[in-house]
Amino acid sequence: MENKPLTNIYDALVLALKLAISAPTEEQAKKAITHAQSFADNLSEIEVERAKKEAQAVLEGVQA
Repeated sequence: MENKPLTNIYDALVLALKLAISAPTEEQAKKAITHAQSFADNLSEIEVERAKKEAQAVLEGVQA
């Protein structure tokens, strides 16, 4: 995963989703999910869906 600075809640949500999916342990995944949920609470439903698709595409190696 790239190492870019987070500049907004949307980017933080995408990163949290990627971490939740790729976390090596259940505990780390749960922490990432908790963060993702708090970020998602501050975004619209459309933004959250877009972030989910972006995170999944990045993890699948497809540029979103």
